[in-house]
Amino acid sequence: MMSPYAFHQFWLNVEDEKVGEMLRIFTFLGHDEIEELEQQTAEKPFLRAGQKALADAVTTEVHGAEETEHAKAAASALFGGGDLHELRPETLAAALREAGATRASRGTGVVDLLVDTGLARSKGEARRTIGEGGAYLNNERITDPDQVPGDDDLLGGAWLVLRRGKKNFAGVEIA
Repeated sequence: MMSPYAFHQFWLNVEDEKVGEMLRIFTFLGHDEIEELEQQTAEKPFLRAGQKALADAVTTEVHGAEETEHAKAAASALFGGGDLHELRPETLAAALREAGATRASRGTGVVDLLVDTGLARSKGEARRTIGEGGAYLNNERITDPDQVPGDDDLLGGAWLVLRRGKKNFAGVEIA
């Protein structure tokens, strides 16, 4: 029992060496298409063509095309490639809980949030990260280390997305 987002992410993380086998077992893709995806994965593994096809096909089969699109939109938005405000609240909450969300109270500043989520080891490191331009709140660069997120920043009425760099993000549920 996992959310469509977590399910999609599971299939996206299949190892390159296993993606062809998984495509054959779990999808209805044709032989030629699978071989093409295997070739693309071997030649350009960073594109993850096989994994994307696998995740999309299996998630669509199990959860439906609409949920697959929501899962893809959530992943894109969480990693800085989409608009977090356009995500359905339940999709956002499931994705952030899956990633390991932290609870915080209203009025907690961004430096403390970066430390509380584990994105920074100390307040000094959090301040340096902000100063270097590597910290984001809801995909917007944080420029003021004294910033305190307000109600306008809450996504789905209760959530903040913090990111450090391109790939490290955490969810914060505001109580």
